[in-house]
Amino acid sequence: MQKSRKIGLLILLLAIPIFFILFFELFSTNHYAVPVFYENGIDSLAACKPSQSAHRVKPLLTQNTTNQQTRPHLFTDAVQVVYTPSAKCESACVTMLEELARVQGVLETQAPTQITLIANSGSPSLSLLAQRYKKSQPSWLFLEGSEREYPSFLQCELVLPRFNIPLHETLVLVDRLGQIRGYYRGTDPSEVDRLIAEIRILEYSTDSQEDYSQDRTG
Repeated sequence: MQKSRKIGLLILLLAIPIFFILFFELFSTNHYAVPVFYENGIDSLAACKPSQSAHRVKPLLTQNTTNQQTRPHLFTDAVQVVYTPSAKCESACVTMLEELARVQGVLETQAPTQITLIANSGSPSLSLLAQRYKKSQPSWLFLEGSEREYPSFLQCELVLPRFNIPLHETLVLVDRLGQIRGYYRGTDPSEVDRLIAEIRILEYSTDSQEDYSQDRTG
């Protein structure tokens, strides 16, 4: 009788953690999902073409300030952090670039991320930034948008400015499908920490999906 009680107690002790695991798996909300912005399109901006389909950032015709090549820049196939510096890089801009360098350094070996800086055509600030940072940050892209397309690109593709963040303090996270996944105040270290965490989540999610696909096809 005593042996039966011990066995029953052991089974109960083993069952409790299994119960909690199943409970949280079935009924808890995933608080680590990175949101997708504008899944139902954008129809509230008068200057933009209305759309009811999921928003994807369209390619922008740009000139690379380093090699002067002109080509469409695509917002797919890589997780990108997009920054649009002002015409005159002041203290906030310097802070933004320091934080971008921190993002690059933290994620370099774990989740390589494309840092993309885009400004209006002929921006003196962008050329100076390219000269200053290209040697230490060779993977960064310094791109000039065309005079005609750039303003529309900001408003209708990146959907800037945000009501709660100054335009030139805003970092935009774009995933491999061209979907906007977040906006961050780049002068706030805690916001940049959130950006780093959400990039890691995106990369982990992508790796998990690729591993699953390989298992299915293998």
